[in-house]
Amino acid sequence: MSVKIFIAFTIVSISSMFPNNAFMNAHEYFYYKLRNVTHDEDPDNTTNTWLIKQLVSESAPTELQANFEAYLTVYGSIACVLGSILNVFATKSLSNSTRMVWGHILVVVCFIPTIALTMMNFDDDQTLFFNLSMGLISIACFGSLGMMAGGVMGLSALFPSKYTQAVMVGQSFAGVLAALMSILCQAVTSNVILNGQMYFGFSLLMCFVSLATYYYLTTLTPPIEIVDDINRLIDNEERDENEVSIEAQAALFPPIDTDSLDNQEGVVVVPKWTMYTDIVKKSAIDLTTISVVLIVTLAAYPGLTSLVHSTSRNHTWNSYFSAVASFLLYNVGDLIGRSCANSIRMPRKYLLAIAFLRFSLIPLIAMCNVAPRAHTHAMIPYDGVFVLLVILLSISHGFCITNATIGATTSIEKESRELAGSIISLIGVTAAMMGGVLGVLIIKLV
Repeated sequence: MSVKIFIAFTIVSISSMFPNNAFMNAHEYFYYKLRNVTHDEDPDNTTNTWLIKQLVSESAPTELQANFEAYLTVYGSIACVLGSILNVFATKSLSNSTRMVWGHILVVVCFIPTIALTMMNFDDDQTLFFNLSMGLISIACFGSLGMMAGGVMGLSALFPSKYTQAVMVGQSFAGVLAALMSILCQAVTSNVILNGQMYFGFSLLMCFVSLATYYYLTTLTPPIEIVDDINRLIDNEERDENEVSIEAQAALFPPIDTDSLDNQEGVVVVPKWTMYTDIVKKSAIDLTTISVVLIVTLAAYPGLTSLVHSTSRNHTWNSYFSAVASFLLYNVGDLIGRSCANSIRMPRKYLLAIAFLRFSLIPLIAMCNVAPRAHTHAMIPYDGVFVLLVILLSISHGFCITNATIGATTSIEKESRELAGSIISLIGVTAAMMGGVLGVLIIKLV
């Protein structure tokens, strides 16, 4: 049964991250939509993936092309922060299932018009397409990373740490799946419009799979290691193990409402804000580590790394360089780091030190073959060095953030862990927003 729970948490977690990764990895599609249309000599062939890359490499990317990933990170992060704030303050007033269902609905509402935009010609007004895309990205991130990711993190925090790791692994695997889907679409067809339609269609399907899996998750019984705690907490009633669903666990703890506790004898009334501050104090080092790790990562990925071009003369490698060296490699490394975290535990102070050391990766990546660049020159024009830097960035990200998240949730009392999971998600997306803004500034300075 615990294996089923682990897999279910992983699948739902994948879907909570997949919309954001879907937009990040649809690189060629958005580059086509935002291309320099004055250079199109043969409109019938400009949807070819290889030709789009040639046009970009032979002439500087347009301003919208160069800034798309960076602004995607900023807009998406702001929406994630707002969604996470709502999720935190609704943790004790709305059920976990309500928040998760509404998150899925927002993602579905977002991807349907996104698919419709692939069929429309915006060559005469690319700015409109850019703004519409940013709006849809914001809605998707609000529902997925804001509400769904926070909801599944909060629910997993009620369980032993291996289920929190399932959520973390699922988040990383979402990036791997998105990158593989991008490569597969490019391999199946060189037409970037059809590529985008296939890509976003798969993303929409993933949302429905996630919703069905979450429903299945709520019907499962808990793992044996926490059955005793559940039986003790639910009104001291004698319940059969198979009668206690996971959804019931999310409702074990009453709302943080002191008015409802006034008439109960022997109950210590804890003010609402005291519970929030107590969670932050007990997990301060872990939360700082999470914040620093995300700031560094989002400052470099995907905005800066996606602008690095290969110096190879191999056309096939050039065609897949961004998809493989930037997106797929990063997500595979992140997955490796997260998978190792539960078996290789590290003291908090060492994790924090590694988090700060990662700042050195930002200027090193900026020295690679980033294009366009207006103020500096490429000092490390080697594909191999860039690949090594991406590996270091990704593995350290996955390892540190998973260790810190597990440490933060396990340091909190059981009755506060769902709220703690939501707070961790909020702080994480806030740090990601800060990293995204820093990434935009770095691109402007390079």
